[in-house]
Amino acid sequence: MMRLHTTKFRLALAALVLLPLPILLLGPARIWAWINYYWAASYGGKGWDDAESIQQTSDGGYVVAGSTDSFGADGSDFWVLKLGEDGTIQWQKTFGGSKWDEARAIRQTADGGFVVTGRTASFGAGDRDIWVLKLDGDGTIQWQKTYGGREWDEAKSIQQTSDGGYVVAGGTESFGAGDRDIWILKLDGDGTIQWQKTFGGTEWDAAWGKPIQQTSDGGYVVCGQTASFGAGETDSWVLKLDENGTIQWQKTYGGRKGDEAWAIRQTSDGGYVVAGETESFGVGESDVWVLKLDGNGTVQWQKTYGGREWDEAESIQQTSDGGYVVAGDTWSFGAGDEDFWVLKLKEDGTIQWQKTFGGREGDEGESIRQTADGGFVVAGETESFGMGDWDVWVLKLDGDGTIPGCPLIANSSARVTNTGVRGVDSNAITSDSYATIGNTYIAPANSWASVSTQCYHESTPTPTPTPTATPTTGYRIYLPLITKNYQ
Repeated sequence: MMRLHTTKFRLALAALVLLPLPILLLGPARIWAWINYYWAASYGGKGWDDAESIQQTSDGGYVVAGSTDSFGADGSDFWVLKLGEDGTIQWQKTFGGSKWDEARAIRQTADGGFVVTGRTASFGAGDRDIWVLKLDGDGTIQWQKTYGGREWDEAKSIQQTSDGGYVVAGGTESFGAGDRDIWILKLDGDGTIQWQKTFGGTEWDAAWGKPIQQTSDGGYVVCGQTASFGAGETDSWVLKLDENGTIQWQKTYGGRKGDEAWAIRQTSDGGYVVAGETESFGVGESDVWVLKLDGNGTVQWQKTYGGREWDEAESIQQTSDGGYVVAGDTWSFGAGDEDFWVLKLKEDGTIQWQKTFGGREGDEGESIRQTADGGFVVAGETESFGMGDWDVWVLKLDGDGTIPGCPLIANSSARVTNTGVRGVDSNAITSDSYATIGNTYIAPANSWASVSTQCYHESTPTPTPTPTATPTTGYRIYLPLITKNYQ
């Protein structure tokens, strides 16, 4: 596979460009200007590698969690990459056993470490168990535990809670009322269970995506989909819980076909924003669906965004300007089979901008976060670029959703429609569960991912003039594009 240059070459070239820049002086004192980095890079080996979760870290870099079958013990392993602010790898580690282990979520913790969760077939009591690893800032394991029963159990999200513990959300076939139930576990700081509960009906109910967040009142809000309640095949489902896991309210939102909620966040006004997909409404096979709820689950506004084919949202966050940023996948727009899709919405759900990111093959966006500089970082997996079948793909964007000079970005033209559903009260059966807790004893292993940089840009903002300073101009650095060598 041909490469135009390596990451080391890029960094060396950047150094050569920077070397002759003059030193700016303010009287006897030096003016130091920060650098903003915007880039698109893939990370992987010869097999299948994906990313499910990304977060900016307290040092200005990023932590990414997903799965790899290019590295590790066997099958698929948890994979965690710690990146610098320019996308270079600071460390990378795999965690796993002899079977399939897949990470779904990672969060930085108050002590500067990380907590990561997902599912494991290598360890535990059943076909799949929830697996939680607490890491220090260098990726060393502090503790590791499985939670499960005899059947299939998995975690989709985790968050550190205000008491120093953790809340985990996912699904269980081992416990509950139906084929599958939403499963929530409240852990203390060392992974001991404080409480555990299932929520469901007689059919199939699950919490996918990024479904749980601790709320400002100390309780929790969780989203998912339900086949037990609602109007159609599946409905989006939102449950508001108190700090002990007792339901305060629960509502379904949907039409006659399949509707699924993939992400939820509390908003600054005390309400919630929910994102997912709908087959009941919109203009295509499936459209992105965003609902803004008040604190009681009443719909304030609701809109679909899409084209003629299949479009879905995987992640949403309220932004510092009061609007929202949504990330997912689109088959309606873009360059390839499917592309990353990012929509920046105003507070009322109207589109500020919308962009696709991708190459000739499949590219799937999974997680987006606003960054401290007002831009965005989005992670997922790519079949268009990199070393193997699929690679982890991470893009650092500016506030307008661009990487200056990058040809992999295109504007899209989604049609926006208003929908008219009302939240319908559901009556989930809540049950205590009795998970088997197991300690695991694996050691992390270093991996050796190949890094391919598709786009890279640095900019130094102009320092703010002072009475004794002469305003200076910023500079920009462009480096060449790297893609797969298509024949």
